Parts: sequence; C-alpha cells; structure tokens
Amino acid sequence: MILDRAFYREARQTTVAVTVIFLSLYLVISLVNLLARAANGDFPAHAVLLLLALETLKNVNLILPLAMFIGVLMTIGRWYRDSEMTVLSACGISPLHFVRPALVFAFWTALVVAMVTFYLVPMSDLLINKVQTQGARSYQYGVVAGQFNRSKDGHSIFYVERNGHGTRLHGIFASSQQFGKAGVLIAKSGYEYTNSKTGTQYLVLRNGMRYQGIPGQANYKILHYQTYALHIKPPRSAPARVVAIDEVPTSTLFSKDTRQYEAEWQWRLAKPLSLFILAPLAIALAYTDMRQGRFANLFIAVLIYFAYANMIMIANAMIVNNALSVEAGLWWVHALFAALTVYLLWRRTGNRPVIPARFGRSGAL
Repeated sequence: MILDRAFYREARQTTVAVTVIFLSLYLVISLVNLLARAANGDFPAHAVLLLLALETLKNVNLILPLAMFIGVLMTIGRWYRDSEMTVLSACGISPLHFVRPALVFAFWTALVVAMVTFYLVPMSDLLINKVQTQGARSYQYGVVAGQFNRSKDGHSIFYVERNGHGTRLHGIFASSQQFGKAGVLIAKSGYEYTNSKTGTQYLVLRNGMRYQGIPGQANYKILHYQTYALHIKPPRSAPARVVAIDEVPTSTLFSKDTRQYEAEWQWRLAKPLSLFILAPLAIALAYTDMRQGRFANLFIAVLIYFAYANMIMIANAMIVNNALSVEAGLWWVHALFAALTVYLLWRRTGNRPVIPARFGRSGAL
C-alpha cells in the first residue's frame, strides 16, 4: 500500500539519521575518554581505535531501540503537524492502521538488535577486556612525548621532547624526590625498561646530568652519569581473571540454571523484544498539538522510554539480588508497558487526548 511504503521510507530515513547523530555523539565522548586513559598508560595508543570500534559496537543495541522509537514518533508526528493524519482520518484511516507497518519495521530492526545483542556484544566485551588486560600487562611505552608525565607513585615528573627510532626517547627532563631531597635530571636520550620478574617499570636515562640539592641553597651536587634508572611504575599484580557475565556467549547461558544466567538471558532478550512495544507506543504518543509546541510529544515520549528502560534495569538487578523471582523476571515490565500502549492507542483511536482532560488541558497529549 502507498501509505505503508511512505511510512517505511520516512521511518527508515529518520531512524538512520537519529542513529548517526547518537553514534557521532557517543564516538566523540568515548574517543576523549579512551585517549585520556591511553595517555595515562592504561593501554597502548595504537589500541585506541580498536577499543573505540568495540565499545561502539557494544552499545549499538542500546542506541538502535531509542533511534527506532524516535524515528517512528517523528514520522507520525510530522504527518500530524502537516495535517496528513487529519486527511487520512477523514478518509476513514485511523492511527491503528499504522500499527502493522510499525510492527513490521520493528521486526527488521529487532533482527539487527538481536544479532548484536546475542552474538556481537559478548564477543566485544571479551575482546575489550582481553585488549585492556594484555595491554596493561605488556605495555611499556606509557611516556607521552611533548607533555609532562607523572610516575604512578607521584614522586617523579618527567618530560620527553620527542620519540626517536624504535623505543628510543630524546631530550628528557625529570624532577624526582629521593631520600627527602629534590633532584633534577637531564638526559640526551633514554628508553623504558620493565623488570620481567617484578613488572616494575623504569625510565632509563643515558648520557646526562643530575642536579641534587635544596632550592635556595648553594650546596647543589652535580652528577654526570652514563646510565640512570628512574622508577616510574610499581609492579603490576596479575590476579586470576574471572569471566564477567556479559562476556558469556548467549548459547552458554542455558548451560547453567542460575539466577545470574537467567537474569542475563532475560536482559539480552528484553532489547529486541522491547521494540515490538515501543513501535506502537510511538504511534500512540505521536499526536502533535501545535498549541503545545512541536516537541512536547517528543519530550513526554522520551521520558516514558527511559522509564521503561530503567524499570528493566531495576528488575534485572532485583533478580540477581534475589529480590524478585525468576518467573516474574522482566516479563511484568513488558506486560505493564504493553498494557499502557494498548490503553493509549485506545484513547487516540477514540480521538481522546492521551492525558485525560482532568489532568491537563483538553486537546493536550
């Protein structure tokens, strides 16, 4: 039908546009955070882009449901603002007509969300932790050229002018505190070294000078050295790593009958399942009264969406903490918002405001 095709086209375009906007914002925020952690020496700088891609892939299943919800909402909302829904109503086509194409659109979106949630997210979590763990264990080159660096114990501050060939560092300045005396070291070159037995990291300086003394006094000592090792990081402990529940493959969740595994399965299933509630809910909330402003319905709809998402997270935590039965699980949350959707659609079909008149002005949402 022409109406269905128009709905699919506009809803798809709007959903893609909203997804791109959300992903762009997430990429910028995540990139800043990852660069700060890389500068702190938590993992190698060359792993930033890989971690950024994995973190983004991990959160696609959270972005897509909201993007689809807003996409359907804005599509039907525009039709209300341009009086297209008024014309369709005059022709005998009610808002309920768009529930079926909205559910079809939700079905294809749910397939993508399910693939990401059931397969790609556990894989991404596992790879992220693997990269960070291996990087933290083997990463030696935590000194960033062109900026001041602080040792982990806080006793030394050092500056490297530039990186040379391989692991060589050039133009090194360091200020350290040893035995209650401040010292300044200057070296032409150096490199980083990690003790293979203890894991302690050192900045090894070559062909330099050390100035030691108390500021304001003339009894400075000047020491010429060929090699000087400056302690910059304490040894790293390597506790046995426990696999997190979000890294467990979906097929493995059925191998153990535990509350944690059951809660994780219902949590993963909730993401694609919620789309079949959010799509018709968006149609019910899409009515736009120009006296209320263009974005009044969007504001209320987003509040309802986050209420839905937060209740799912709270119920999931209650299952894990044995405060809610596994049988009730997250199903009561889905049932509650499904009933709310049916009620709101019933009010819109009868040309009633979503919010009853006794709670707000007549004709409002």
